[in-house]
Amino acid sequence: MLAYQMYKGHNELKGLSHKTIRGYEYDLFQWFRFLYSYQEDKTYKDVTSEDIEEYLMYCKSKGNEVSRLQRRVACISSFYIFLRKKKKVTINPALDIERPRKKTFVREKHFLKMEQVEEMKSRITELNNIVAETLVLLAINTAARRNALLNIKWSDIDFEEREIDVIEKGPKEVTLYISIDIRDRLLKLKEYYKENNIESKYVFLSYYHGEFKQAGNSAISNWVRNAGKLIGIDNLTPHSLRRTAATLLYHNGVDLLTVSNILNHNSTQTTQIYLQANKKKLKNIKDSVNL
Repeated sequence: MLAYQMYKGHNELKGLSHKTIRGYEYDLFQWFRFLYSYQEDKTYKDVTSEDIEEYLMYCKSKGNEVSRLQRRVACISSFYIFLRKKKKVTINPALDIERPRKKTFVREKHFLKMEQVEEMKSRITELNNIVAETLVLLAINTAARRNALLNIKWSDIDFEEREIDVIEKGPKEVTLYISIDIRDRLLKLKEYYKENNIESKYVFLSYYHGEFKQAGNSAISNWVRNAGKLIGIDNLTPHSLRRTAATLLYHNGVDLLTVSNILNHNSTQTTQIYLQANKKKLKNIKDSVNL
């Protein structure tokens, strides 16, 4: 990869030791291998913070300790800092990653239980923002990635079949399956736009510099964060909602392959990275054996 060769040359010019450079090389190539095997061979330009989070969960599932996870994040971040300086990318996706610490992992901490999901749904109107409310509920209902959510157009929605065929990023199209309640909320949002003379091909809009535009990553992150505060979580993320939906589906009887299809994963191996262990169920099974 040309970008990596440039990065390697940059580190050599900085005077980093051969051992340090080899360490960066090893970590980055492990990262590139994950992108190839589990993220449809994404290029570095298409990587999102969610991809890095999935990678860290994958590494954790393989037994990586906190110090190793911290090193991997630092390495990826360093690579993107260099790419930004060279104007190869516009953002550093690793900036949104909360670094693992004290033998905990941020996405496990933000996994929501069913009671928390129900509380959030019952209080969602307190956001007093119909766009934000609809997006958060759609995220929970479909387990969609942030990129898919922000790219939904009205023409993508089949209200009768309750399906959304959306270009997630680049050429990849995914299908989101929505409940009757979410369909009705989307129709209500559409009517809200009509009543307020707001016109756009995109479903989720934010008000910016005097006009409504397609919502970006920061707007969606803020909406989800505000929804989290309703249930006492100050830094909830869209990716947390995706993992929550996947895990609750799985622990309520939906088989692994179906959950994988809902998440639009190419492999159930990727899906298994997402799933939070049902500790109560594990304890009950262990107790039943009576060792």
